[in-house]
Amino acid sequence: MSGALPDPGERGVRRYSARPFPTYRYVPRVEPHPTRDARGHSYMASATPRRPGQWVPDEWRDLDDWLYGVDLFNRFYFWEAHEAWEGLWAAAPRQSPPALLLQGLIQIAAALLKTHLGVLAGARLLSVEGLAKLRRVAAQRPVLLGLDVVDALTRIDAYFAPTAHDVLPAIDARVPLLRLRAD
Repeated sequence: MSGALPDPGERGVRRYSARPFPTYRYVPRVEPHPTRDARGHSYMASATPRRPGQWVPDEWRDLDDWLYGVDLFNRFYFWEAHEAWEGLWAAAPRQSPPALLLQGLIQIAAALLKTHLGVLAGARLLSVEGLAKLRRVAAQRPVLLGLDVVDALTRIDAYFAPTAHDVLPAIDARVPLLRLRAD
C-alpha cells in the first residue's frame, strides 16, 4: 500500500493534549522524513529533541509526551506517536511496567506503519513483540498511565490476529483506539 494514511477524523475520542498535530503523517518513502529532511514537519525541532527526565507514572495526567503520543496514535500519526513516547521510555527504569508499556506501544505503532506499507513480516514481528510486552504489563498492572492495558491488549491482539494467517488488517476505523480513564 502506498500514499497517505486515511483521515481517521475524530474517531469518537477526546483529545488528551493541547499540542497541535504535525502538518502530515509521516509514511516512509512517501513523505519527507520529519527530522532528517529540511522539508520535514519537525526538522527544526530535531535540533533540540524533547527528552524528559525522571517522571512518575501516577502523574500521567500531567505527562504531556504520553498524552500527546496517545493523541497522535489515535489519529494515525504512528511514527510521530513513537517519537513522542521514546523519551519517556528511555527515562523509565528498564523492564519496569511503564517502560514495557511504552516499548510495547512503540512497537505496535511501528507495526501499524508496517501494516500501512504492506510489509507483512514486519507488521507480524513488531506486533508479536509489542503484544508480548503488553501482556507482561497487564499481568502486573492492569491499568497503567490511565490506560486499561487489559482492554487495549485484547483489542490490539484481535486487530493483528489476521497476520498469523498471512493477512494484513486494514488501516481504517478498526485500528484500536487508546482510551485513557477520565478519573
